[in-house]
Amino acid sequence: MSIQETIMRYLLKPNRVAMHKHLLQCLLLIIPVLGFGQSDPYLSGRACMISGSLDSAATFLEEALLAKPGDAELYYHLGEVHFGLHNYPAARDAFYECEKRRKGMGSFYLAKIEVKLNHEQQALKYLRIHLSSRYKLSESDILLDEDLSTLENLPAWQQLWNEKTWYSSPDMEYQQAIYLKNQGDFLEAINLLNKLEEQGYKRSQIQAEKAIIYQELGNMKAASSSLKSAVKSDARNLDALQQLARIQTSEGDAEEAVAGLDRVIRQDPARFEAYILRAEARSQNGDLTGAIEDMDLYLAYFPVDDSAIYLKGMIQFAHGKYLDAIQSFNKSLALDSGKSEYYYGRGRTYAATGTTRYAERDMSMALDLDPLNGEIWFEKGKLAEQLGDRIDACHCFRKAYQYGIFEAGELVSTRCN
Repeated sequence: MSIQETIMRYLLKPNRVAMHKHLLQCLLLIIPVLGFGQSDPYLSGRACMISGSLDSAATFLEEALLAKPGDAELYYHLGEVHFGLHNYPAARDAFYECEKRRKGMGSFYLAKIEVKLNHEQQALKYLRIHLSSRYKLSESDILLDEDLSTLENLPAWQQLWNEKTWYSSPDMEYQQAIYLKNQGDFLEAINLLNKLEEQGYKRSQIQAEKAIIYQELGNMKAASSSLKSAVKSDARNLDALQQLARIQTSEGDAEEAVAGLDRVIRQDPARFEAYILRAEARSQNGDLTGAIEDMDLYLAYFPVDDSAIYLKGMIQFAHGKYLDAIQSFNKSLALDSGKSEYYYGRGRTYAATGTTRYAERDMSMALDLDPLNGEIWFEKGKLAEQLGDRIDACHCFRKAYQYGIFEAGELVSTRCN
């Protein structure tokens, strides 16, 4: 598996930071802040939010507010944290400060909080503000919300929805298009999205949604073109810019990807996945130093993310830094010894250094965890051949061929008769 494929798999994997490690992670983040280094409290807070360490996240975000008093984004994230901790009065205070600075931004959460505090009329007040704002969620998101849906039997709830048409025809068509896309009805979804694009409705969002469909259909050229249009329509659409960089990296256009990811990170330094992506793009460009800098920055905030440590090892391996790579693989295995790719990565690195028996041992460990992986069987066969074990080598080549490595079949026919 290539480094590029490994990183793409990593980015698509849900819950990449194992929840049982989050306390250790945030403890390690606290240490630099207490005098051993210069961690950014905002980034530390956002990292703790991702890992689920909400108490630590609140501490860091409150510290960040000391440096940037009155920052609406900081108040918003602090409100999210207190809401997650069920500390509703504190959450209300934070979202209220956010709302004072950007009208509508905190209104949805304020409505939910007032429901939690049994203030129904206040909840409806904030819901009205939300429906009138540019932050308005879809109608289905509101109607299905577990807190707001408890208001639906109130006369005032019906009065609110009858007060005016809160969602235009294009709004409803857009939601229908998203529903069709999620159901896999791509043709109808594209037709609706094209219609909305022609009308000029939320052009950047529409183009980004079309790109998702093109990707699902395997048309990367069309996806890339649509994402470029989305970014051109709205330079603040960082989701589109980051997704474009992901495609550019996978297509070998690493220089453009780096430029795009520089913009993403500059505008939102808490997009941690962007550092992983930029590390891969920089690695493709031959910039090992920059790639390792990105990995180390990510790992400063997610120090026990074994998958990221493994990716760092893969980048080091690709650039011939074998001893460094082995150290990274050792660390990832110390955190999680149940992943075949970690043994496989270290085994390939041992093989590259000529430490064949260690390499063969790691391949055996990898196969214990993933016995249907033809690639590992093939590499183990080559190592067995180097060690002079022709019987085991042929057994491995046959297994590799059985599991889809056709090159192994040629070796069976020429060396195993």
